[in-house]
Amino acid sequence: MKTLLVAPAILLASTSAFAQDTQPQGSTTTADTYGDEIIVTAQKREQSLQDVSAAVSALSADRIVNAGVSSISDLQTIVPSVNFGSDFNQAKIFIRGVGANTSTTGSSTGVAFHVDGAYVARAEAQLTSLFDLERLEVLRGPQGTLYGRNAVGGSINVITAKPTATLQGYGRFSYGNYNALTAEAAVSGPITDSIRARLAIKTEDRDGFGMNPVSGKDVDDLNRRMGRAQIEFDLGPEASLLLAGEYFRQSDASGAIHYLRASFPGVARLAPLGVGGYATHPRDLATESDPGTETETYAFTGTLEVPLNDALTISNIANYRSFKSSLFQDLDLSAVIDSLPTNGQATTVQERRIDSKQWSNELRLGLSSEWINGTIGVFYFHERQRPIDNVGLQNRNGMAQNIAVLEAAGISLAEAYNLCGYSPDGVTGGSTIIAPKRVCTKSNLSTDAFSIFGQYAIGLGMFGDALSAFTVKLGGRWSSEHVESENPSIIITRNGLGPIVRHTPESTHVEKTFRDFTPEAGIEWKASDDILVYYTYSEGFKAGSGENASGSRTIVDPETITNHEVGIKASFGRMLTVNLSGYSYTLDGLQLNKTIAGGPSGYTTIFENAAKTRAKGIEMDVLLRPARGLRLSGAVSYTDAHFVDYLTLDPLNPANIAGGTPYDPVTNPDPTAFGAPGGGEIQLAGNDTRNSPRWSWNVHGEYDVVAPVGTFTPSVDVSYKSRTYFSEYMREIESSAAYAMVDASLAYETNDGRIRAQLWAKNLFDVFRPSSTFALATGRLIGVTWLPPRTYGVSIGYKF
Repeated sequence: MKTLLVAPAILLASTSAFAQDTQPQGSTTTADTYGDEIIVTAQKREQSLQDVSAAVSALSADRIVNAGVSSISDLQTIVPSVNFGSDFNQAKIFIRGVGANTSTTGSSTGVAFHVDGAYVARAEAQLTSLFDLERLEVLRGPQGTLYGRNAVGGSINVITAKPTATLQGYGRFSYGNYNALTAEAAVSGPITDSIRARLAIKTEDRDGFGMNPVSGKDVDDLNRRMGRAQIEFDLGPEASLLLAGEYFRQSDASGAIHYLRASFPGVARLAPLGVGGYATHPRDLATESDPGTETETYAFTGTLEVPLNDALTISNIANYRSFKSSLFQDLDLSAVIDSLPTNGQATTVQERRIDSKQWSNELRLGLSSEWINGTIGVFYFHERQRPIDNVGLQNRNGMAQNIAVLEAAGISLAEAYNLCGYSPDGVTGGSTIIAPKRVCTKSNLSTDAFSIFGQYAIGLGMFGDALSAFTVKLGGRWSSEHVESENPSIIITRNGLGPIVRHTPESTHVEKTFRDFTPEAGIEWKASDDILVYYTYSEGFKAGSGENASGSRTIVDPETITNHEVGIKASFGRMLTVNLSGYSYTLDGLQLNKTIAGGPSGYTTIFENAAKTRAKGIEMDVLLRPARGLRLSGAVSYTDAHFVDYLTLDPLNPANIAGGTPYDPVTNPDPTAFGAPGGGEIQLAGNDTRNSPRWSWNVHGEYDVVAPVGTFTPSVDVSYKSRTYFSEYMREIESSAAYAMVDASLAYETNDGRIRAQLWAKNLFDVFRPSSTFALATGRLIGVTWLPPRTYGVSIGYKF
């Protein structure tokens, strides 16, 4: 079966590696028609994709629209080396087995994310929808020189469509099952001879894939609004200033965590808290407290380009981003209403609020000459986070309990409300008060990062004609990051009965500074005009970071990666293009997060460094045009990423979970008792890393049928992923079985190209698989998020 599934991808490999179709509507992209030269800026200068000595996937605007890519999660079906998971409203992007292994908002991602060159730090902020784009670039492997900060796995670069010199625009409308309604529009053109502007908006609405049978409200629905305005000024010959502002708002219950299974089946002392109240349908979520996410973010970016002469150009990208989000969910994933007066169990309703502000500036000097091309620059980044993480919102019957315990401990309500993120103003007592929660954490996290970087490609032909086919690539980045963390909190222990554990800002304050130099060196051999062979040695660095966990004084050590990559890029006229790359890397200090049941708050967060991981893999991209109008493409990726050395606790081993009568060989020989033999740290050497399927591939085919009234284009995408583990323990329950997914569409375009209509279907055979799992220590159960079900609909667009 594996041979049958893999063989087609070896013959045909990814649309993701090649831009498709015509230029995007109203855009000035340099990605030309399907199969022609594709210009990318992966190395922060314009190059043909086939001349970039790195593994890069480029998606044009048309490919993004036709494939229905509306968020980063959609990339994993058309870029095989990309895997995506999501929990707690965080994007967990993985490339070649490296990505975001944490679920606390204070930590950093392992794949860098940029919008028009500006770095986006928060994993939650990376979930904003994609709209009005020129192209997407996915750089695979560590990008420690040019992108640097937290690019140990790679970088995803979003390039938006820019203002145009002529009046252009488009409107696009889509409607599908689940009452899905999407509308997008943009208008672009000159204001004066030297000023151009562009405005784009998009809305997304959809009913839920499931529901809450208690309230009847939707689960996994969509309600999103976004817009972007840009204005570009000509400042002289070739000099320009681009000012952009972007806004995004979300108010829905998307990405809800559903009940999958008890964490400790058969262990009575560790029974999950919601027994008897779980939804019967897996896409439903029964809860007395409806899940929801409220997000508002806006960003401003200024991009200045000033050529000094024919060879030198100064570029500066300044960015400010504000991100606020509130996430509500009940961690027992059940309709059981918990309260101390009714069932002796404090409520498990969680609220996570994020307030992040970031500033960044990157100044570069680019050089373009006959023999030397490259850039040198400096980068500064600052982020201040004020996350609030609370558990245990009491219902009316249990409100007075928390107040009484706080007063007995001599803790003022003002302090408690501050840590919970509420104001005590107007609280007069009695049954109407809003009590502080059982666990309230108000963190103060900050990062200041500074780096100096440079990378140059040096043509050896300057030393003689015999070396004219060879180019040496040299680069490096020196980074310095200062991290500070405070996690003041109050915990009402014993399930809300008390006493109180109190952590102050002073007792939890910790700060560290990390410095590192990441070099890069490579050689390119232009064997002919159509064949490039290369080898690259590169390193990557991700600084240590704190976390928003009650009382935590943890700032983990950095991640560092050393990577070797060889590749070949070959074109055989317009008919066939083949890109092949192989790599191996060693990653030290992988940062991992997990929660384990028990402790004063009922759960304990573990944020630690795994000792070492290693990986090797191979990737191939192919584009084939066997006949006029017929385009076939695809990609295949093999990844073997595993731990070399990792001693850690297993959060699903009952022997590690405090509670009940401890193990005693005589009086309590129960093997599931706390402290029983087999507990403690275990060695996970040889286990696969998270979100790293061994095999993944996709195949795309489309054919133009030209008729007098226009062109009809049927197309199909088939993607495959082998078993994917969501935790390092390689348990089947915490994984997704192998699956193949089919998307299909039929498009029609008028002869003048102004009107385009499309019938489409995604996940045509309704494959049901998890996108991630998470062990919820508070509820003592395993939660799951699901891949979308079969969706279908019709889209129609007009451009001018």
